[in-house]
Amino acid sequence: MTTSNITEFREKVATNPAIQLEVRRLMEVAGSPDLAGLVELGTKNGCQFSEQEVSDLFANDNDELSDFEMEMVSAGFGVDCKMPDV
Repeated sequence: MTTSNITEFREKVATNPAIQLEVRRLMEVAGSPDLAGLVELGTKNGCQFSEQEVSDLFANDNDELSDFEMEMVSAGFGVDCKMPDV
């Protein structure tokens, strides 16, 4: 798992309002995380990881939420990024 890339991306999101705007847009499209969009946004910002790695991070993350993450949760966006059954 490339956890360091996901962690680096999470830190970029927490400190960059432009990236936060993109994450908000990706969340608002379907009301749940657009994992493919998050992977693409991560790659665009120099952090490569997979959809499964994002899902695993959210499922196993015990760190404190950043202010931006707290705002997303309080706005009604969950952090459950489990992949849908196909």
